[in-house]
Amino acid sequence: MGAWGYDLFQSDNDLDIVSEMTDDAGLYELEKKAIAKAKEAGDSDAEDQFYYSLYGSSHPDVVRHHLDSGVLVDLITKKKAKMLAPSSEYDFFRDPCYELLLLGACAMGLGCTLPSDHLNMLRKVYTEGGLMPGALRQMRKALFGPDGFTNGVPYDFESKGLLETANSMDDDDHKPGASGFVGMNVIGPGGFFGTGMGNSSTSPVIKELRAQHAKPNACGGCGVKAQQSGAALLQCAKCKHRRYCSSACQKKHWKVHKKVCDPTFY
Repeated sequence: MGAWGYDLFQSDNDLDIVSEMTDDAGLYELEKKAIAKAKEAGDSDAEDQFYYSLYGSSHPDVVRHHLDSGVLVDLITKKKAKMLAPSSEYDFFRDPCYELLLLGACAMGLGCTLPSDHLNMLRKVYTEGGLMPGALRQMRKALFGPDGFTNGVPYDFESKGLLETANSMDDDDHKPGASGFVGMNVIGPGGFFGTGMGNSSTSPVIKELRAQHAKPNACGGCGVKAQQSGAALLQCAKCKHRRYCSSACQKKHWKVHKKVCDPTFY
């Protein structure tokens, strides 16, 4: 699975994931109903007028309304749970962090309302899912600004499609090969055939989030269930999620935990 650029939505893999999530969101079924209704009204070109998708939809307002009805929150919850599942369940062909990031990008592009806890999660993990260099810059700007994403306002990531990319190429820099074609493919992101950008299987940030989620009542530093005296574990004063057997264990673990210490995550 190749790519024609380093930005979001510039690879077959991205578009395949978007298609699957579009189906999970019930948008293809919604599209069928819209086409059927238009045909009943006598519109013979109905099938050419309706394309509901998380990316590049013909009716973004309809899609946004559908997602904001609770569908988006449900999708986010499922993708987040997949990302936080034990590392033994990691899918090397579909990085769960990458999927979560792509879902967030689709939602921002449509101008959906993203819960604050999800936006905070994206800000913590956007560097951990194997995004390409251009996609990283796009997500950083969308999440942190300037002129970043605002709930309810469609955000333009300015990613070029395949044809637009081909038409904008500099002829002097991209000469046709022996076969007569101009090569544009780079290694696709988001899975086993990755880009060297890393992924969530090796990310210390994702590892900490998974451990925090799977063992909330164990010491984040050494894994014990109580202090040496038998007293209950100490609680992280900031996030209220991580627990420790001693201040020494907490200080030692802080270099990892500080990256995800946020009370809104769960």
